[in-house]
Amino acid sequence: MGNDTREPDKIILSFGMESGASLWNLVFEGFDQEVVLVSRFSGVDSDTVKALYRFGAMINETYKDCRVKPTRHGIEIRKTLPENDAALISEWTCLMENVRDEILNLTRTPPDEFPAKAC
Repeated sequence: MGNDTREPDKIILSFGMESGASLWNLVFEGFDQEVVLVSRFSGVDSDTVKALYRFGAMINETYKDCRVKPTRHGIEIRKTLPENDAALISEWTCLMENVRDEILNLTRTPPDEFPAKAC
């Protein structure tokens, strides 16, 4: 095994899916029901949680097709899909993992090393 010198992730990402469909709906109508994808970003320290709150506020201002809710340890992003489509769910999961990685990169970079803003 070797020593893992990598810094542990400051952001824990978990996924969930909610649906108003009952078992009856699934049996007789199939899996093509509206679903809500839930992505939970939890920070392990107060600085990371603050970064998640700032990021969540930016998402709320920029995107209208998902909802961001602050939680005690981070944020929760909810995205409604008209049907349970495995390809769309996979794309969403990949996007959320990329978002987590970008936030981690920002929280690991010392403030004086951020590139200057272009005019």
